[in-house]
Amino acid sequence: MTNCYLVTDEKTSKSLIIDPGGISRELDEQINKLGLENIKYIILTHGHFDHIRKVARYKKLTGAQVVANVDEIPLIEDEENNLSKRYTKGVDCFEVEKQLNDGDEFLLGETKIKMISTPGHTKGCACFIVEDCIFSGDTLMKDCIGRCDLPTGNQEDMINSLQKLSNFKTNYKIYPGHGEETSLKYEKGSNLYLNFWAKRKI
Repeated sequence: MTNCYLVTDEKTSKSLIIDPGGISRELDEQINKLGLENIKYIILTHGHFDHIRKVARYKKLTGAQVVANVDEIPLIEDEENNLSKRYTKGVDCFEVEKQLNDGDEFLLGETKIKMISTPGHTKGCACFIVEDCIFSGDTLMKDCIGRCDLPTGNQEDMINSLQKLSNFKTNYKIYPGHGEETSLKYEKGSNLYLNFWAKRKI
């Protein structure tokens, strides 16, 4: 029940995978069509088991570099905090080669990828901006947000993160970690958390 995304730079066919929580026949077919050598990155919005469970598989298959917020590395490496010990038999180990800080950018072919740190669901939760899209993980979902009561989660951090997203003027398309896609304009009008928490003065 976790969303996984494949993003491709049209000019170069260079591609990345976002949050491979499970094995997907459709994803396997697409990356084989693109060519395994064209899968350059595996991006993690955060480190919960349902978003990282098959990172090691896709990394071994493609040779892609794993990308995450530097603040999320401790959770990714801790089976208690990433909940893999509680709900699965564990997650195969992998290295996060590309550790980003808030606002860092890098290129996928000719497409710019920007990470913004959005803690709250976890300490190192992040959103990734790609052109007019935001891959929001479990920070912002349609009419909802990620819960803040799991390890390293924090409600005050979430409020700050929602304020950061609410301040964007662009009507980004939102591709969340769970559920259907939405837009920032829709969420500003309908998401109660974004409406009330984002306007709260801390």
